Amino acid sequence: MTSAATEADEGTVAHGYRSVWRWHFYAALWTAPLLVILTLTGAIYLFDREFDGWWNRDIQTVAAGPASLSLARQEVVVRAAFPGGEISRVRLPHSAGEAAVWNVTTAQGAIRDVYVDPYRGQITGTADPATQPMNVVRDLHGTLLGGEIGSHVVELVACWTLVMMATGIWLWWPRKWKARGVFVPRLATRGRRFWRDLHAIPSIFNAVFVILLVLTGLPWSAFWGPQFAKIGEVIPFVAASPNFKAPPKADGSTGADPHAAHQQMAAADPDSAKVPWTMRHIHQPHGSGHGAVGIADIEALLPKLDRARFGGGVRIFYPRDKDGVFMISYVPDKAEGERTIYVDPGSGRILGNIGWADYSPTAKAVEWGVMTHMGRQYGLPNQIANLAVCLTLVAGIAAGLTLWWKRRPQGQLAAPQLKTGDRMPGGVKALLAVLAILFPLVGATMVPVLAWGLWRQRRRVVGETG
Repeated sequence: MTSAATEADEGTVAHGYRSVWRWHFYAALWTAPLLVILTLTGAIYLFDREFDGWWNRDIQTVAAGPASLSLARQEVVVRAAFPGGEISRVRLPHSAGEAAVWNVTTAQGAIRDVYVDPYRGQITGTADPATQPMNVVRDLHGTLLGGEIGSHVVELVACWTLVMMATGIWLWWPRKWKARGVFVPRLATRGRRFWRDLHAIPSIFNAVFVILLVLTGLPWSAFWGPQFAKIGEVIPFVAASPNFKAPPKADGSTGADPHAAHQQMAAADPDSAKVPWTMRHIHQPHGSGHGAVGIADIEALLPKLDRARFGGGVRIFYPRDKDGVFMISYVPDKAEGERTIYVDPGSGRILGNIGWADYSPTAKAVEWGVMTHMGRQYGLPNQIANLAVCLTLVAGIAAGLTLWWKRRPQGQLAAPQLKTGDRMPGGVKALLAVLAILFPLVGATMVPVLAWGLWRQRRRVVGETG
């Protein structure tokens, strides 16, 4: 290659570099503070079961006995302690030394988790689920404690993180491949180069795992998640559960809102967040009305429903209204063991018995992703690996912010400045366009960013032509 051609090529790269850097800078600057919060809360929530066991150890830990009492007898104890209350759910113990946890809405309207010794039929204590530390951490991670608006903000941060990752990979991609400065940080240096290496190199090794965590978390997002689930209404391959798409009511009529039952459950019991994503996005069956079927009948059904597959932590949700059904939900650490059973409270008839084999390929991928995202699918190594990804991400953000803070003139934002002829590389443009299409909230927020950039560019051109 001639010298002139080399200079031209390097000039093209420089023009593209400044354009991409500008997008990376703004994407990182606004997402960084919130992304740190989401990452740290996610890292903490990886150990929710361990923390809950420690936090509630005085009321959750019981001495194992020869045989546990039936759920019906435990229910009598709970109703006697909370007359006029309404039971929403019971969570069976994970192990022999744990209490069963009953969720009750008291006559005064307060929601309480009631811990019952399953061997002695004694209430060991109660807790307000809304103030349980891990529930607060989960809400902070999912909504920034901002409800529906906060959930949309979290989704925006997650999607713009993909923009930040894509532009960051392009900026890192070496023009000359070498170990130092590309794969190995130059720790002997000082100043900008030192912080640049600490920011870019660990981040590039971490990028694929961060992208995986973002993508596996997005199905639970406020806007994109439901839209993604709706695709299954028209494309069978991605339907949540093709053979259970729109089950009839117990009386033979057609069901209505597929999400209503779970929306009611979520309002009454934060533990309903443990219900599989797939089951939250299929049409729910309707019962024939309250009848003689109660928790004793549900417990009697369990041995007939492959009880051997069930481990600890089975949740039995009570009907929420006159058309409601009992729902038995088993969500083990490995997604392949998930099972959801619907029982008509009026007749005791099983309206649905849905397991891994009934999920579509996409639903299986989502459920595998969710359990991997939560650090459950592969046990302790999964938790440790996710924790390492989270801590590396926070460290990379801290190094990037330090780099920006040290190079900026005092009192200035110091955003990368475009020069005449700077253009975004075609490949990056195409990638950003794909992200804007796949994630509409990103596309919507890109519009004002692009408009502002065009206005600034126009002002600069007018100033230069003066």
